[in-house]
Amino acid sequence: MEKSFSKPLLVSFLLLSLSLLSWAAPVKKGATPMEVVKTSNQQVTDLLKGSSQKMDPAVEKKVFAIIDEVTDFDLLADRVVTTFCPKLKPTQCKEFKQVFIELIRTSSVKKLGRYRADKFEYLGEEPLQEGVVVKTLAYYKADKVELNYTLERRAPGAPWKIANYVIDGVDTVRNYKKQFTRLLAQESFEKMIERLKRKIEEYKADR
Repeated sequence: MEKSFSKPLLVSFLLLSLSLLSWAAPVKKGATPMEVVKTSNQQVTDLLKGSSQKMDPAVEKKVFAIIDEVTDFDLLADRVVTTFCPKLKPTQCKEFKQVFIELIRTSSVKKLGRYRADKFEYLGEEPLQEGVVVKTLAYYKADKVELNYTLERRAPGAPWKIANYVIDGVDTVRNYKKQFTRLLAQESFEKMIERLKRKIEEYKADR
């Protein structure tokens, strides 16, 4: 049986908790990575406080709009998919990226309603060559999970956006690469894409 806050599901919650900025009180312009994470996590907590496990469709629609603005899905997807593109046709590479983005977006939003951190502890920032890691601990009932957000920006002065996240040492980009390597060794590209599309439809049907 899955724990209430298992790593794959926690990844989904945390992607949203970084991404879900409030429409009424957005993260301020020029916010540091730490400020982005703190503000958005608090907005998630406030928004979903007292709500049921399944989000209202109107709230869900707003969540999708907000997550698209704050998360650099293109960058995240490029770092997963580009590894496989040399062995794929250009059209296949493009489809792979599109399907992967839809998968991670949809799963994140759908699972947010069920798995919500009770509180966060903020441990600090560490610079990277291409961005900044914001280190936190997320608490859910008796579970404590180490969560490191990687934030990057496209240009100096641009807003910080999520590009990766590491849950208890499990790197999201690296983990997806391993999964897709295994799948493509076992089945055709077309079958793998169909598998991903079915998973997306399963998430969409979960209302």
